Amino acid sequence: MEFKWLQSFIVAAQTCNFRTAAQQLHLSQPSITVHIQQLEEFLHVQLFKRERNRVQLTEAGKLFRLEAQQMLLQWEQSIERIRLVSKGIHEKIIIAMTPLMVETILPHVLYQFINDHPALEISILVEDSAKIEDLVHQHQAHIGISLLPTRYRHWHQELLIESPLELVIPLDAYDDETGAYIDYEELFQTYTLFTHHHPTIWNELLHNLRENYMLTRQVSISQSYVVKRLIKDGLGMSFLPRMIVRKERMEGRFNIVPFEGFSLPNVPVYLFYKESTNVPNDLLELLLTRNYL
Repeated sequence: MEFKWLQSFIVAAQTCNFRTAAQQLHLSQPSITVHIQQLEEFLHVQLFKRERNRVQLTEAGKLFRLEAQQMLLQWEQSIERIRLVSKGIHEKIIIAMTPLMVETILPHVLYQFINDHPALEISILVEDSAKIEDLVHQHQAHIGISLLPTRYRHWHQELLIESPLELVIPLDAYDDETGAYIDYEELFQTYTLFTHHHPTIWNELLHNLRENYMLTRQVSISQSYVVKRLIKDGLGMSFLPRMIVRKERMEGRFNIVPFEGFSLPNVPVYLFYKESTNVPNDLLELLLTRNYL
């Protein structure tokens, strides 16, 4: 069995069109046809049903498609390992993380780990939490760090951090050294409230805010780093996880206002990976024991 047979079969199985498969692989259509025929002869089974100008997978073809995808993945992983070893790297770990964690000290933690472990290569994919589980499931990432827990019960999952929310407002809006009374109603009527930069907490949070205060302006923004920039520019306020305002708090770039209107939810971040994934223990221990607040 040749690699090009498998490659042609997988693309043809995805498209159910030999011409389209040929275009994607930059081959001629007769080449795709020959590859499929050679593969069928090798396996002694019919993989496609040919009806006029259309092709469809047989039941055997549907089964072999799963096997072929696994073989192709194993092939690519083996080639990748050989290339890494030639560079003196013995292992590669791909971490898919939510953009929220880019705003924490996690990138610096990983950078230090890479320096201390030159034989281990770490790559980082920054993706929305809703996509991270699929990246791990499809072998495009080894570890997921997400605002959403995994749905797969047999995967390893840990609560990486649970960060309190804090009310963040522009720098000149409130002087926390004077101990002056905070009029939350005035704040919510004065400043635009930036919302929905977390996939799970904002519906309940907005419900509680509307029950207690008159909200004049709200703008939904999907990424917290954009929210932080707008607050620094004095354009509004929001509730942000403490772990992502650590640096700005130390540098005095905006004000953190104590909020006593009602109990604020915490923001959980989950770390998960498949049972079959070999995660270095020292990397796992570093991620799980680091103080991100």
